[in-house]
Amino acid sequence: MTASKNLIILYFPSPFPAYRPWSGVPLSLLAISRQLDQQGYTIKIFARHLQTNTLKSLLSSSSGAVCLGISVMTGYQILDGLKIARAFKKAFPHIPIVWGGWHPSILPLETIKNKYVDIIVKGQGDETFTRLVHRLQNKQSLKSLNGIVYKSHRQIVNNPDSQPVNLATLPPIPYHLIDLSRCIGNTEYGLRTIPYISSYGCPHRCGFCVEPIVNKNRWVATPATQVVQEWQNLVKNYQADSIAVIDSNFFVDESRVRSICQAIINRKLNIKWGNANGRVRQMSQFKKSTWSLMHRSGCSMILTGAESGSQAALDLVTKDINVDDIKKFTHLCKTYNIKILYSFLVGLPWSKDAGENNRFVQSEYRSTLSLISQLLKICRRNRYTYYLFLPYPGAPLFDRAVKLGLDYPHSLRGWSQYLMSPEDAFNTSVHQRWISSHDARLTAMLTQYIFGLMDQDTYPTLLSRITNPFLRPLFSLSFYIALSLVRIRWYFKYFGLPIDYYFFTLVHKHGGLI
Repeated sequence: MTASKNLIILYFPSPFPAYRPWSGVPLSLLAISRQLDQQGYTIKIFARHLQTNTLKSLLSSSSGAVCLGISVMTGYQILDGLKIARAFKKAFPHIPIVWGGWHPSILPLETIKNKYVDIIVKGQGDETFTRLVHRLQNKQSLKSLNGIVYKSHRQIVNNPDSQPVNLATLPPIPYHLIDLSRCIGNTEYGLRTIPYISSYGCPHRCGFCVEPIVNKNRWVATPATQVVQEWQNLVKNYQADSIAVIDSNFFVDESRVRSICQAIINRKLNIKWGNANGRVRQMSQFKKSTWSLMHRSGCSMILTGAESGSQAALDLVTKDINVDDIKKFTHLCKTYNIKILYSFLVGLPWSKDAGENNRFVQSEYRSTLSLISQLLKICRRNRYTYYLFLPYPGAPLFDRAVKLGLDYPHSLRGWSQYLMSPEDAFNTSVHQRWISSHDARLTAMLTQYIFGLMDQDTYPTLLSRITNPFLRPLFSLSFYIALSLVRIRWYFKYFGLPIDYYFFTLVHKHGGLI
């Protein structure tokens, strides 16, 4: 076989173990491929759901490659990435392995110590990875290439960070590099939903966020006309009926939002769009005409971090909102028929005194559940997710959490076990000494079971994924029995003796629907 000098191998590790299927679009790998694809490189992207035997296919395709690129977030992706990197290094010891993504960008100097990591791309790699490939291919020095960490003669070299990318100058995301039919799925706002990213970064200052490390609190965006043109291409080329916007903060610039919405309307682009992330107070201050444009252009769901029903908690995480802002925003979205996916957290590092900290955590639960009850009275179709506060190094509240007893990993592999998996809520350990296993299980139960089943879109969305006509009636019966139990639990705010939740976790883990 003749090796290709322009061959790039990319791997997107699965976010979940094999028992939990995932078939999303590897957007991060597509983003770093757009310039190289335009320049004529052969780019092969691998993921567990894209090939039948992923490891065998990857290894048999990698001879003569310039490099192997792996993109990971904290959690299981690291474990899966290391598995592939280990096999690749054994088969091709002289081909460099490049890691990127959120986790290596947060902890580059720790990540580079792993023997299966040769180079790290810090931050957004759209341009940096392209320059790196050119240098590797031409066997040039990496010394002056900003945005990377690498090993040289057993020494670790940490180059300066790269400058923000100019998304206006980059080619469209090259979806054609993968078999998109394996990735398109249904959501509550579409049967053929394709994810898309239109901006990087967020300029705000939430105390739990690592945006300041990865994107330096800078926000860069693709121009509105370019965004809508790419959406139109997704409709034309892949019959998309909906777009999931994966930006960290889509709504930073109201004028850009208006331009995108107006262009969708002008082009008569019949799509829905959702999952767009934004901030409660900022969006509440948008003009009514902007909200009208959002509605008319197909905005169906907004993701926002409400974080807590406790004003003390909101102040601690420097959210720059108050509880009344959350209620106002809920009313506003109801007016324009836009669903909200609310994200809440619990278990903030409040005090060194264990008793005082426990009282604060319990008050967080009471305040947040009380707020959610009020929000449900405003609109019943919104969704609520609840997570344990679990900070990352570099986040403003991380050092405070460490002083209170946060147990965190110190190696790349260790971080693969850092996050709690809801499926294992009955068999999990917590890293925060001020959080009990009972509280961890309660949080998972609320987000996954209570709020998940109470969401009015959950039943039709899951039912549409069942193709076996004999299983559909069984699913319907089981769902409504569980929903009846959930409603009773919510009415009385009783979450003890979670036998029903235990059986739900088994179905969630092995059912293959979620």
